Amino acid sequence: MDWKQIIEEVLEYREINQAELARKTGISTVHIHGLATGKRLHPSFEKGLAIVKLHPDTKKLLEI
Repeated sequence: MDWKQIIEEVLEYREINQAELARKTGISTVHIHGLATGKRLHPSFEKGLAIVKLHPDTKKLLEI
């Protein structure tokens, strides 16, 4: 998954910033920033799922 793009789409769709995304998901702002900049490539399953649940196309992202 392209976490940079997913986070960008979540932020735009929800009209929030990284700090607000961190509060909504319970993920640290440092971790969110790392994913958004590509410095961190793979969140844990739980963290990834928390972000994906806020995405406008959650069903598509969860398809296998």
